Formats: sequence, C-alpha cells, structure tokens
Amino acid sequence: MERLESELKRLVAAGFPIIYLLTHEEERAVAAVRAVADTMPVRVWSLLRGFEDGIGAGDPFAAVREATGHTRPGLFVFLDLHPFLADPRIVRAIRDLAHVAPQAHRTALFVMPRAVVPPEIEKEVAIVDVPLPGTVELGAFLAQEQRTAGAPAAAAIGDGGEPGRAARGLTADEARRAFRLALAESDHGAGLRRVVDEKKRILRQSACLEFVEETAAFEQVGGLDALKAWVRARSRAFGDEARAFGLPAPRGVLLLGVQGCGKSLAAKATAGTFRLPLIRLDFAAVFASPSPEDTLRQALRVAEAMAPAVLWIDEIEKGLGGTVAAAADTRVFGSFLTGMQEKREAVVVAATAHDIEGLPPELARRGRFDDIFFVDLPALKEREEILAIHLRARGRDPAAYPVDKLARESEQFSGAELEQVVVAALYRAFGRGSELAAVDLERATAEVVPLATTYEERLAALREWARTRARRASADRRTLELFEA
Repeated sequence: MERLESELKRLVAAGFPIIYLLTHEEERAVAAVRAVADTMPVRVWSLLRGFEDGIGAGDPFAAVREATGHTRPGLFVFLDLHPFLADPRIVRAIRDLAHVAPQAHRTALFVMPRAVVPPEIEKEVAIVDVPLPGTVELGAFLAQEQRTAGAPAAAAIGDGGEPGRAARGLTADEARRAFRLALAESDHGAGLRRVVDEKKRILRQSACLEFVEETAAFEQVGGLDALKAWVRARSRAFGDEARAFGLPAPRGVLLLGVQGCGKSLAAKATAGTFRLPLIRLDFAAVFASPSPEDTLRQALRVAEAMAPAVLWIDEIEKGLGGTVAAAADTRVFGSFLTGMQEKREAVVVAATAHDIEGLPPELARRGRFDDIFFVDLPALKEREEILAIHLRARGRDPAAYPVDKLARESEQFSGAELEQVVVAALYRAFGRGSELAAVDLERATAEVVPLATTYEERLAALREWARTRARRASADRRTLELFEA
C-alpha cells in the first residue's frame, strides 16, 4: 500500500480535482485515502447511506453538489458513482466541482471497479490502479486469521511468508477466505494446497486468466538448444543479487515458428526453469468481455500482483493481430504494449505465434521482448531426441527401437507429428494385443502426411521472414544437416 499512498499524496498535493481509484476493494481504497489525509477531513459517500450525516442518500447529484459547496478543505470519496456518469446533470455537477476544488483544497476520489470517464471531465481526471495486496500485507491478514482460529489451527499453514506468496493475486477478502479454508486443514502441505486451489478457482472466474499449475521442464522438449541456453542463463535473474549486479528482470520472449514444434511446451518449460508461477492470458476472452480495456487492465494487475511470474500468451497474433488489423479496438492493443513496456514487477511474457502476417509490427519492436526466437521443424538429431522423449514418457526404452532410422524417415515432421507417430504405433500394438514393435513405429511413420509439405510455400515465407528478424531456437539447420549428411 505504500506505493499507492505515495501516489495519492503526490496527486492531492498537485491539485488534481478528481482521482479515480480502480479496484473492487473499497475498504482498502478508503483506508489508503484516510492514511494520506493528514489533518484534512475524509467524507465517504455511498448511494444507500449518503455521507456520514445522510446528505446525498439516494441522490448522487445532491452528493456532488454537497462536495462542490463545502466551505472547508477535505477529501470526498464516492463509492460506485460510475453507473451515474451517463447522467448529464451529474457530469455537469462534477465539472463544477472540478473548477472550484483546486482553489478550495478539495479532492474528489471516485472508487470504482472500472474506469468510466465522460469526455467532459477527462482532462481533470487522474486514474490510479489500486494494487492487490503484496506478500507482507497478505502475511498480516494470515496472522490475523490465525489469531482468530487459535494456536492449533495456526500450525496448519505455517508463517506468513510462504502462504502469503501463494495467495498473491487475490484481493484482501479473497485471501482471507482462502486462509480460513487453509486453517481448517490438518497439516501444513494441505493448508497451502487449499490456498493455491482457491486461487485457481478465483482466477477461473476472471474468464481471461488461468493459473497453470503444471509447468514443464526442458528435458521434455527436444532440440531448441539456443532457446534453452537463453532461458537457463536468466534463471537466477529474479532476486536481489541480480539487481545489485545491475541486471533488470527479464521482460519476455516471443516464440515464432511452425505449428506443432514445441512453442507452447517451451513457454511452459520457461516457467518451470525459472521456478515461477505460470499464468495464461486468453486474448479471445479479453475481447469477448463487455469492457476489453478494463478486463485487460485487471488481468495485467493480477499478473503484477503475482510477480515474479510468467505470463503465457498462446498464439498472440489471433488475439492482437486480427483485432488490430480490423481496427476494432486499438486502445486495448495500446494498453497491452504500454503494460509490457512499463511494468514495474518481474512479469516475464512468454508469447507464441505462427502467423507472421497477423503480427502487428509494434509488437516485435525491441523493448517489448528481450528476444525473438524462430522455432523451425526439427533437424535429424532433434527428431531422434523427440522420438526418444515420447517413447520414454510412455514407459519404453528408446534404445530398444530404431530411433535413428525413424528420424531419417520422418523428414519435415513437426514435434507434434512425431509424438503422434509414437501414439499411433502404441494403438496398433495394443489393438493387436502385443508389445510395441519397431514395425508399428515404421508403419505409423509411413502413414503421416506432414503439415509442412501441404504448406510448403507458407513455411518458406516464414523462414525468410525470420532469417533477419529472429534468432534460431536451435543451432543453424543447414549446419546440423551438413554434419548429419
């Protein structure tokens, strides 16, 4: 809350007549206002109660007029005024308030979940996003719940640090409810699991965010050695030691390339290597919401509250590229780019794309991402590695099968198609009632028509685009195949 209180002090001292506090947490917002009020009185209005003396109850116009005509300095907090900002009488009253407020040392603060700014007052408004509780504040909430629950229950979840980190991304009330559920468990591990489960349930309600609990490891990813080295070199860049060394936290990486070649799995493995929580942002859900701009702002706010974290955006061109190309809502695109550029917390964006024509050029500019990697079809040695990974994952020893021969016969196969070879061969063996044999794998390989042969021209154009605009996620393909030959 210190950052919010500091920002409010500056805005009030600068004479902003109207400040929007965007949050669902009215109590925390009002508490922050009271903390910065110093000796100035704070009056809080709501539609049902009016101000503390009942003035303006049921009448927002009268409430704004009360603030305008008040004779003393003060801070006037209006809760949920946004549904009435389509009323021209109320907008006019707010304009009158904005004109007299600086000279009278009065400030109106509108607490609301989303920004509704009539054009008549947009030059008078400062918009502030109220941050979600941090680890320290969440730890204090937990300590309070532990005192209420008593000593036996307090041991079920441990001290505030670990559960506080687990609850990041939740509002104060959501965290308190999660802690109460956790304190009802019988052991420490189960208590922490309840906090995480509650966070997953709450994030699902946001529609556009998903907490992905199961990340991956790069041992599950075949090839992509250059990308793996890039990620591993940054795996220690999130602590105080890295800041003292002069290193910023990584901004993110864009993985561009052929479908089915492991981009999404690599994004999950990035979170696994960094040992950070993974949050998936669904841009289709953002644009399907009633207010895409507010939905995106809230999603980025949650991501920053959970920092350090990895924000995974799969097929980003489908969410941003098509919308921007159609000019449907460029403000959302602008908000996303600004959020990427100016985020204060360590939120690493791991985005994937396979359609270069759908990518807005602004997205690929340096500064949005630390690097852009091109993920090509796997070369021969990489195909061997991928086949071995999928055989091993299904309980088979790769040494018992002609992996090198299968790799030579699977030219132009993607990683997903190589996985399907193994799966199809297992189905064949299972249907026959015997163990997997080399002939099953060979027949499954012969039956696959790789997607790359169908879209050969598109693949060539993608490689040409990436030749001078992106790093290769694997060693140079031509060099690999020269040695393989």
